[in-house]
Amino acid sequence: MSWIPSLNDTPLHTLRPNSLVRYRCMIQDMYDPEFYLGSYEVVDTKTGKTNMKSGKYKDIAECASFQQINMESANNKTMDRQTLYGVPIPGESAWVKAGYTERTGVKVHPSTSYTPVRCKRSLEEDGSEVNSQNEAMETSESVKAATMETTEESSSSENKRTCVSDRPVENSPALPDLNFPLPEEKGVSCLIKVYDDIDAFCVNDLVEFVGVLSVDPSLAQFEAEDHGSQGRVCTDGFQVSAEEKNAHAPPPSLVPRLHAVFGTKLTHINPLLAPSTAQEDGFKEVLSRLQGEITALRQQIMATLEHILFGDKLAAEYFLCHLLSSVYARADVMPLGKFCLNLTCCPTTPEYSALLHRFLASIVTKSHILPITIENMNKVRMCPQKDYTANRLLSGVLQLGADTSLLLDETVLQAGQLDANGVKNMTALGNLINWQKVEYDFSYHRQEFLSDVAVLVLSEAKSLLPSDCLLPLAASIPAGVSLQDYFSRLDNLMSADFVNKFRVYLTTAKMLDYSMSGDIQTAIQDDFVNIRKEDPKNMTIDDFHKLLNLVRFLSISHLQTCPTQNLWTQAKSMEAQRKQRLPQTSANAN
Repeated sequence: MSWIPSLNDTPLHTLRPNSLVRYRCMIQDMYDPEFYLGSYEVVDTKTGKTNMKSGKYKDIAECASFQQINMESANNKTMDRQTLYGVPIPGESAWVKAGYTERTGVKVHPSTSYTPVRCKRSLEEDGSEVNSQNEAMETSESVKAATMETTEESSSSENKRTCVSDRPVENSPALPDLNFPLPEEKGVSCLIKVYDDIDAFCVNDLVEFVGVLSVDPSLAQFEAEDHGSQGRVCTDGFQVSAEEKNAHAPPPSLVPRLHAVFGTKLTHINPLLAPSTAQEDGFKEVLSRLQGEITALRQQIMATLEHILFGDKLAAEYFLCHLLSSVYARADVMPLGKFCLNLTCCPTTPEYSALLHRFLASIVTKSHILPITIENMNKVRMCPQKDYTANRLLSGVLQLGADTSLLLDETVLQAGQLDANGVKNMTALGNLINWQKVEYDFSYHRQEFLSDVAVLVLSEAKSLLPSDCLLPLAASIPAGVSLQDYFSRLDNLMSADFVNKFRVYLTTAKMLDYSMSGDIQTAIQDDFVNIRKEDPKNMTIDDFHKLLNLVRFLSISHLQTCPTQNLWTQAKSMEAQRKQRLPQTSANAN
């Protein structure tokens, strides 16, 4: 795999068309199924001989100037393929990108001997003409025969595609919007054609595809089109909006096509950890090595976290639990394993949240910071929304891949008025925190998509947003020292070797198969019953659930798959200390 060039870190112009490439992405949207001729008969117009050709893994039919496709042949076979729209993984850290680049075994350079020759026909555009001077004298019948897309797609899509915008064509954007969930994201988006197991992939899946690269310029040309009334594009007897053409057939130089040979869902994207599951032999070897040095490693991790939290040891423990949180199961609608941490009494300056996010991005694989301001809440699109004019899903900030760290900075919030969109966005953030779900807006209905996003909220007082754990910082910020200088001292704590171990440790701990033995279950249940007997107010059912969640995080933070009595005692002690810091009005609710 390492010897296959990657679209993620290789310039597109250096890759040879129709060659095998890799692409690591998040599936942002899924288009309608596409019908094509999987095999078709070609007739030699000079000799009359026929032969069969395959249309699989191709956008362009192979047909020379002296050949003609026999569209009426009984040997032709119509097949279907699924088109996915892939974008670079949102929030992917710079060290992850660099790690995958270093793992690439082959470096591609532009070829000086290759000259593309256009003597082919489109597999997809009905009635498209051949873009070659050698075929200028070909009859209109042979041009029509060059199509590889069947009329079934046209008829099945006709009813849906009549709902188009009245917007004039000349007002359409010259270049298509790449539709990245995070506006500052950079990278290559791609149209991925899937042939086998077309139902195996879903929106928001993180996948690495291996397939055939297709970048023929004619894919973005629509020669057999005329503009109908009200700015609609008329093709094959039915009307398609210009916006849909721009979205579904962008220039291949901007959005290449990839005909997938196979795709692998990614359970994690840490380039430092090769095993993808806990069942692989390589994972056991990595785990055994980390367990041998966990005591010293955890002490160093805690010292680092204490530094960024201004010496607060209790906050450092909770922060580590937050870093290790992930949704491992769902009990009905309740996500298990989430741990939204709300740190209050934070420095009221955007500099602190920016420095904290920079630290997060250096150790986690995916992260994003979102300032909670009135302007952002009123203007930013949080939830994806269906655009029926362009027939695509407009991305939103909350369309994030699994295991993403989302930092919400509420310290920058000023007095102001939320409009209807702002209230909707705040509700969407609350639903993400509470239920790990994001509602996608399809105009006529809303559909919930499951998420797995670790949310960290920084605020001056208790946040407007819900949380699983409210913790005021007991910070002792050094006087006369700027935050920039204070965070620069991390360089002394974080050597390159330690940082790499920290990164591997976080991914490995999340992959552990955690469970409770019968003895510890009995001990914890007896302890719960005894505390309830003494004073039921000291241990509610909600408190007990939080303790079970906390002891799970403490166990995997020590790379243990089963808790011990000492860890249960530590969890109770941490919760007692945390509640002592809370105001009386907040202690009951958190």
